[in-house]
Amino acid sequence: MRIMGAIVSAALVATPASAACWEAEEYEAARMRDLQTVLMVSALKCGRSIPEMPAAYNRWVGRAKDKLLEGEKKLLAHFVREGDKARYDKFTTALANRYSEYAEHASFCARAKALLEADERHNGVLAEVALLINSRPNGVEEVCAVKRPVSQIVVSPFDPIPEQGPIPEQGAAPEAPAADAATPAGTGEQPPR
Repeated sequence: MRIMGAIVSAALVATPASAACWEAEEYEAARMRDLQTVLMVSALKCGRSIPEMPAAYNRWVGRAKDKLLEGEKKLLAHFVREGDKARYDKFTTALANRYSEYAEHASFCARAKALLEADERHNGVLAEVALLINSRPNGVEEVCAVKRPVSQIVVSPFDPIPEQGPIPEQGAAPEAPAADAATPAGTGEQPPR
């Protein structure tokens, strides 16, 4: 009996409540991490052909530091919630590997340089538009359904009070519509004109 209880307990601990979906905040954090990885790889790979890239990246990190730190906490929380903290390292490594492959393309360094320059000119614009750069971050499988709050009917004190007729007593039969004086009783016919 003890062995069975231990197996059930281990299964419950190993099975995450919401395995693969990403909450909205985690998803945004993944976008920011995706952008950070692109720029980091560009600083490392493009530094020979564009010597100012590493310094430009470091300045960007300085501008985006708070968002990056906040995002990393949310990313780590996602993988802890999934029950596999080790996947965090796999996730970040896979991002770096993927963008390292892209760095071989001629336009990669030029695009990364343009992004860093735009961010510097506009003092942190990339953190705000990360979603435009990558609509679905690499490694994000499924986004959780949005939880909508239960709607409530709220009456403004400035709305007119609705007019309400008399409330019928419970159990009372509804009133029959009044007979039209122009219709002869019981015939359903209209009088001649």
